[in-house]
Amino acid sequence: MANFVFSAFADEIDSNFDKQIEGLKALNIGYIELRGVDGKSFIELTDEEVLVVKNKLESNNIKISALGTPIGKINVDGDFEAHKKLLTRIMDIGDMLGCKVLRMFSFYPADGMCDCEFKKIAFKYVGELLDMADARGFILCHENEKDIFGCSPERELELMQYFGGRLKAVLDPGNFAFCFEDASKGYPLLKDYIHYFHIKDADESGAIVPPGKGVACLEETLKAINNDRDGDVIITMEPHLMNFTGLSSLSKLDDIHHVYSFETPFEAFKVATEAVRDMVSKF
Repeated sequence: MANFVFSAFADEIDSNFDKQIEGLKALNIGYIELRGVDGKSFIELTDEEVLVVKNKLESNNIKISALGTPIGKINVDGDFEAHKKLLTRIMDIGDMLGCKVLRMFSFYPADGMCDCEFKKIAFKYVGELLDMADARGFILCHENEKDIFGCSPERELELMQYFGGRLKAVLDPGNFAFCFEDASKGYPLLKDYIHYFHIKDADESGAIVPPGKGVACLEETLKAINNDRDGDVIITMEPHLMNFTGLSSLSKLDDIHHVYSFETPFEAFKVATEAVRDMVSKF
């Protein structure tokens, strides 16, 4: 039986980091997947600002489950050397914060690039990033996302198998639904490689909806996890139910559609969190 441990992309609650902490405490969530801090990405923080974040989290007894990095979210014809320098900086931040788990992606193709060439370069780049991470004891966790190489369950499995378990998966069933992929395939295909989970949902039209209201098969997936795993299982709330500071850097805003409305980001996050707590309470 799994012990589901809730984490959160708290920048969806508020851009202000103090208010993020307030929101997490109000929702009784003891972990954060760090991404946005006071309106900017954590990768932009100075060493002094990183230590402020660390002290605020420690004083509020909130732990970091992972760093929500943008690594692998560039075209394969982009500046990969600069991207490797960014990973070095992120690992420096991770060491300062005591977090060795990094969320990452598997690159976008260059314009007009054939899939065979895209795969060759994407796998090469991921391999180089893994070498860097392995050398410093970091775990790279690949998130399935629209338009990157690992956009479907089958392609993500191909990526996982190629690296023989060195690369881990962070499964986001909602992203499969958002991309019109069959989300029910995600967990069965990838379960041997999954390090932790993201939680969002989307309906048949691709609109983002509260957990359980779409076709991401969240309850079925959580039930299967509960049957398969013992001990702690991190599930990071990333409901995307309202636009928030930094969303435009994560997704094309014209891709994001909502059919539910909420008065505040905190209300949206609370509805999502309570929905998932209701799911796992049944197991």
